[in-house]
Amino acid sequence: MRKNSPKKYKLRVKDFENILEKPLSKTIKREITQSKLEYNKLSLEQKDQCIKKIVQVLQNPNIIRAGKHRLEQWEKGWSENLENFKKSNKVRDVLPYYFGKYPLLRFKQQFIEATSNKFEYYSLAIIVDWLFEKYFLNIDAIYEFGCGTGHHLLRLRQVNKEAKLYGLDWASSSQKLIHKIANEKADKKLFANRFDFFTPDASFILDKDAAIYTVAALEQIGNGYKPFIKYLIKNNPKVCVHVEPIAELLDPENNLLDYLSVEYFKKRNYLSGFLDYLKYLEKKGKIKIHLSKRTFIGSLFIEGYSVVVWSPT
Repeated sequence: MRKNSPKKYKLRVKDFENILEKPLSKTIKREITQSKLEYNKLSLEQKDQCIKKIVQVLQNPNIIRAGKHRLEQWEKGWSENLENFKKSNKVRDVLPYYFGKYPLLRFKQQFIEATSNKFEYYSLAIIVDWLFEKYFLNIDAIYEFGCGTGHHLLRLRQVNKEAKLYGLDWASSSQKLIHKIANEKADKKLFANRFDFFTPDASFILDKDAAIYTVAALEQIGNGYKPFIKYLIKNNPKVCVHVEPIAELLDPENNLLDYLSVEYFKKRNYLSGFLDYLKYLEKKGKIKIHLSKRTFIGSLFIEGYSVVVWSPT
């Protein structure tokens, strides 16, 4: 007798509307449907294996920590995308190759098994596109700090056709890749500049009423974000949007996966104390926080795509 195939589950429009607590546009609804975000639920044994793998990494004394010393690795990574894009001119070669590394992911404080290696990328893209629609539709100049390959800028261009878009990164290979993309797509309003979170260049001044965003970029600077926040407050952008690992929004006291996520943040020296610092600045009257929300979407090791939105006052 033929065995029944495991039941397939899928992230649907209602799942994202429940997460974001907002009705979604027709464009985002269509994106969710077309992305086909199918997954399998895990058995108890599979869940235990996930936990075991995470614990083993947490116990590894040689795990690579984020920080200033990793510039060479990021140069190498974006150079690989650059060389492949030169050969193909295909958007697929602009996507960072770390997406799809593990089929085991997180959703709503549970492990799931994605049926596609694009599951994590597409689910993140839906969150990012929702933010683009909400905050960037009528902005004339938008800056992505820590842009890497610039793949989010390509999605942003579909939302805002006229804005000047700037991709900023500390790796020179990022600028070369974005210049190549701008030339290939004849996008005369797509620019690239070098920028280092650890030592912000005060001479690089944002356009008036600009907007900025980061996606899984600040995670690499641990607790070294204060110079960047000071830089932003001085430049006074209209809105600052971040999609980052935010430990303050997780629940490590009551959920094991959240606890392991926070411990992994610490182990890798990921972003630490960021939201608490913004709240401190808000009490001082320097900024206004508009939104802080976890999305319940993440990778095997972390839930790293929480959302924080603020503006200087």
